[in-house]
Amino acid sequence: MANNDLAIKFSNDVYANKKDVAEYMKTPMIDSIWNGVLEYRGNFMKLTKLRHITGTQYSVCLTPGVLERVNNVERKLMRVYSQYLRLINTKSDSNFKRLCYKSILETVAKNYNLQVDEISLNRILNKNVSAISPELMVLYHYYLDLENIADNYLVDFNQNTLKDYVSIIQGNEETSFRTSEINNSLSRSLINKLYLGIPTNGIPKAVQDLVSFINDPSISMFVKAACSLYYVYYVKPTETYSEDLAILTFKYCLASSGLDEVGTLLNFETLLSDKDTFEKELLESQKSLDLTYFLHYVLKNSETIIDSTMKLIGLAKASDVAKEMFQEEKKDVNAMPNLSELEEQVEVKSVSSKVNNEESKINYDKQIALDTIPTGLSEQEAKKLEEKLIEMNPNLSYGQAAFYARHCTLGSKYTIAMYKKEIGCAYETARTSMDNLVYLGYYRKELFKNKYIYIPVKKR
Repeated sequence: MANNDLAIKFSNDVYANKKDVAEYMKTPMIDSIWNGVLEYRGNFMKLTKLRHITGTQYSVCLTPGVLERVNNVERKLMRVYSQYLRLINTKSDSNFKRLCYKSILETVAKNYNLQVDEISLNRILNKNVSAISPELMVLYHYYLDLENIADNYLVDFNQNTLKDYVSIIQGNEETSFRTSEINNSLSRSLINKLYLGIPTNGIPKAVQDLVSFINDPSISMFVKAACSLYYVYYVKPTETYSEDLAILTFKYCLASSGLDEVGTLLNFETLLSDKDTFEKELLESQKSLDLTYFLHYVLKNSETIIDSTMKLIGLAKASDVAKEMFQEEKKDVNAMPNLSELEEQVEVKSVSSKVNNEESKINYDKQIALDTIPTGLSEQEAKKLEEKLIEMNPNLSYGQAAFYARHCTLGSKYTIAMYKKEIGCAYETARTSMDNLVYLGYYRKELFKNKYIYIPVKKR
């Protein structure tokens, strides 16, 4: 394979470092190949306003392959945003936000090795401070930080922004940049030092560079967010919570670049769940001063995060539909009877009773409108069908198979309430199960008088 083809492969299909290329080629003698890779990447390399402690500018390489992945993620993010706007129109956004914040706080709790339950999460989101245990207050303050970003993403990022974020998460009004040095084995080398926390004398200039970078409108949303995440984690500008600060800055960049408050609702906190891999990719970018390695890592993990958010949108929609249907059913049950209609029914009943007595004397032949009443399968037949359904379709739960086997008569119409009563489950479980049966082609779903009905579909 020609060097140019390899350069394209190692810069577009994957964004490989020199070690990766050597492992792929199964030889350490790759100098000519690597020089070709660097030459190809030079055509797409852009300098940023972010600087290493030595003063050298970081760069980012937007090859066609990398740029395509950036565009794909940004399109998916905007799709989340458009779905969120629909939730606002249907007044379902508050439920979605609550689901997102719960997911985020659960992740932050795991990152801090904290145990948190549903009751505690509800107390945090309800801001019931007196009932929150002391060790979980950091989650409450983190939630306040997310709300702060959601409310102030239109405010320009400045040198005090980082301090404000940290003061909120600390629960203190005043904070300052780090004044103590971070000593680790990475920075003890005499040459090619690596940092996870730069020397304190470089923090003010680094923060100034970060502010200039974030306020540069020419940089695309996700590139800006990922590079800012890298830089705050690399600098560690504050004594505590610098890692959280990096994620919060990332979210500000998303929010201020077009996602609005949705930028705070995506669970990018999961990026810190695997710190070893996170820091490995960060150090790779630091060695080469090429932020693309870290950008590529964040892009790769964003797909799962966005997909999880879309599922929460679906849950928010489903929850509100279930709530509306429950309210409708409750309204029907609690409705007061029409007394005039009740009197008519009583009168008709007495007349009907008299007529029946007369008919019994005359001995009329009685007939009903339906020649045959569809009765479905016997219990023994239904049990066999239930077992067969499970064998044929592993996507069916036992409850779904059991209900369908006994409610599959063509021409009949079934409801979520019937499933709930038959299987003995919660309303939301019943709704999800019936919708899954629709998805798998066993029923079709129709709206009838503000209530969904499920009609069996003829199957071979």
